[in-house]
Amino acid sequence: RKCTETQGCGGDLRDTILDWDDELPDEDWERAQWECEKADLVLVLGTSLRIEPAGLLPLKAEKFVIVNMQVTPLDGSAELIIRAKVDDVMSYVLKGLGVKEVGECAS
Repeated sequence: RKCTETQGCGGDLRDTILDWDDELPDEDWERAQWECEKADLVLVLGTSLRIEPAGLLPLKAEKFVIVNMQVTPLDGSAELIIRAKVDDVMSYVLKGLGVKEVGECAS
């Protein structure tokens, strides 16, 4: 499958959704752990954090912020919890960083 011309890029579409029983590929899992361990702050966006072991990744960071409409198992460990829609929060973050436009379809 490809992006349609109305979406802009015509690039390949890939399924990036993991089902409950799917394991992360080893290379991706190792990289995710490494990135979290070296991060000063991890933004946890729109997830219940209930799929393990990936749901425990934020604990590897120095600090993490959860942006989610519902309670998660890691709420008690988060530096900050924002109960709002991810799109709204990220719009504020990008505006604060001076980012004026984000493309809808990356190649």
